Amino acid sequence: MTNYVLTLAVGPVQGFIASARRSRDLWAGSWLLSELAKAVAKNLYEQNAELIFPFIENRDDLEPNSEFSVGNKIQVVITADSVEQLKQIADDAKAAANNRFKEIANQVKKDLDEQGISLRENHLWDCQVDDYVEVQYAWAKIVDNNEDSYHAACETVSRLLSARKVTRDFLQSKAKDKPDSPIRAVVSAYDSACRMPKSSLDGARETVLPNEPNSALRKKLGLSQSEQLDCVGVVKRLYGETFHSKDNKKLAEQFTPVTRVAADSWLRQIPKDTLDDIAKIYEELVHYQIATRVSGNGGIYSDFPYDAQLLYRFRLDTEIAQAKKDNAPYLSILTRLKEKVKIIWEDKKYGEPCPYYAMLLADGDKMGELLDKAKTKENHQDITKKLSEFAKNVPEIMRNHQAQYIYSGGDDVLGLIALSNARKCAKNLKDEFSSSLRNIAIDLIKKDAKESKDLENLEEKIPSLSVGLAICHIMTPLGAVRTLAKHAEKVAKGDNMPKDKQRNALGITLAIRSGVTTDMRLRWSDKAAQRYFKFWIKHYSNYLKHDVHGLSSRIAYDCRDIFIRTDFSKPDTDLQDKIRVAEFDRMLEKAQTRDGKPLSKRVKTVLRCRLRRLNNNLNDLATELIIARWLSAKTQRDLGRDN
Repeated sequence: MTNYVLTLAVGPVQGFIASARRSRDLWAGSWLLSELAKAVAKNLYEQNAELIFPFIENRDDLEPNSEFSVGNKIQVVITADSVEQLKQIADDAKAAANNRFKEIANQVKKDLDEQGISLRENHLWDCQVDDYVEVQYAWAKIVDNNEDSYHAACETVSRLLSARKVTRDFLQSKAKDKPDSPIRAVVSAYDSACRMPKSSLDGARETVLPNEPNSALRKKLGLSQSEQLDCVGVVKRLYGETFHSKDNKKLAEQFTPVTRVAADSWLRQIPKDTLDDIAKIYEELVHYQIATRVSGNGGIYSDFPYDAQLLYRFRLDTEIAQAKKDNAPYLSILTRLKEKVKIIWEDKKYGEPCPYYAMLLADGDKMGELLDKAKTKENHQDITKKLSEFAKNVPEIMRNHQAQYIYSGGDDVLGLIALSNARKCAKNLKDEFSSSLRNIAIDLIKKDAKESKDLENLEEKIPSLSVGLAICHIMTPLGAVRTLAKHAEKVAKGDNMPKDKQRNALGITLAIRSGVTTDMRLRWSDKAAQRYFKFWIKHYSNYLKHDVHGLSSRIAYDCRDIFIRTDFSKPDTDLQDKIRVAEFDRMLEKAQTRDGKPLSKRVKTVLRCRLRRLNNNLNDLATELIIARWLSAKTQRDLGRDN
């Protein structure tokens, strides 16, 4: 009997998560990946494997549809008589992931069949179900039962799995015109199955939808006449109507449209009686399937449990125009809704809801270094336990900030949040992550230290959380938003920065609908920078309430204008700085608040101090001020925009 370290990677990650046009796609993709990983972990656990990643305290955590989230990497220590037996164990775990996906997909199809809704040829669906899930694995022998041997085996497995993941199988497709064929065969490019439209989510696989532009299925899936979905796309859109959690709560309750997330801060300003009146009208539209009910994670949107998309003028006007064209019976309801909401839109106190929101994507820092210091499986399990505790706390933290939690697996977090709550939520997640791993990290660092200098700057060696915030318009496709969030996370990681300035940061990417994209990065350890940024956000909020201590958006753009006008081709740096500071001071003396009052002395002083800390870089100051203004916004008027 020999002990082995076995690691499995479940995918495709991009196929499940990144292929998304709606918040439902994004949430369902994350959930699907977690469900498959749980199936792998459960199978290995039942084969007497000792789980390292994930850590579980209760076997029920690995049951289907449990709230426990699992990352796509599974690591175990397992005993086997031979390599052949080990491979069989790994293959059984791989089969468990495939079977779980088939179970989910086939239940969705069964429900459609029972409703009398047909897809394209069944063998096309079956072919995609059989050919979607990827599980790759690697193993290494634990030579001796000591910590050095275990650690060496872990390092070997990590290298082998990395090599395996970049080695593609490139299997031929099944003969799609021969559904009964048990073998893979070459398919002619002229076969009818090869000449069908591809999925609109990623363009990778053929559509399984019938060629009926106005079918009930398309309405059910929320598709336009030209959009297409493959097998996994249909599963993402419909599985929530089929599966329930243990308390019999529909998983579809988790699918909150970005319109509801973006409008949340605006809705919380509306008087309750007015909001109740709007809700009554909205409920009538639910009957006609023009609006949907949305309660959010843990009922966070119970004050207005609807999608909120018709509270945006451009969305409501479009729906009214279509209803007039179709002579729809709900036209009068839409008209009443507009009359009611228009009163709020024209009220200077409220205005129209902000059409921008933030996607939050976070990833742990220095986790590889920490795991390298974990020499024993007990150390690994201790780390995994702390990561699991953090992951379980994430939903509650996000709910406390009215954020729509999507996924948390170990050190990864994904969610949607209104702009005015985004920075504080990101900071609280970072604080929770650092405190969760602090003690175990310090113990391992001290144990691994060979001399006193290894313990210098101890705080900088404790794992931290880099958080990316992508600020996007509600009409931006979810796939593009996630790409921007991934970019913001990379900005936070700061790989192009000096080594001592990397990681442990907040990265923000502002993607204005006009096409302009702006990046900003603030390290969590730079307390002064964080205080300044918080000051800007607070005083933009005060400014929007006509407070004398408020900030004007004009200041940010004037800073950028001065920077551009003084960007000489061959500058004398000292002279350039003096000119910029002088121009900046002159601008501040003339600057006014929105209601025509001079800026307060305190605000001017803080602006000058921040410029000095930024080495007189007016462009960086302008970026901070612009993004801070967006993160203070609750209405369109807050952004000085009409759309």
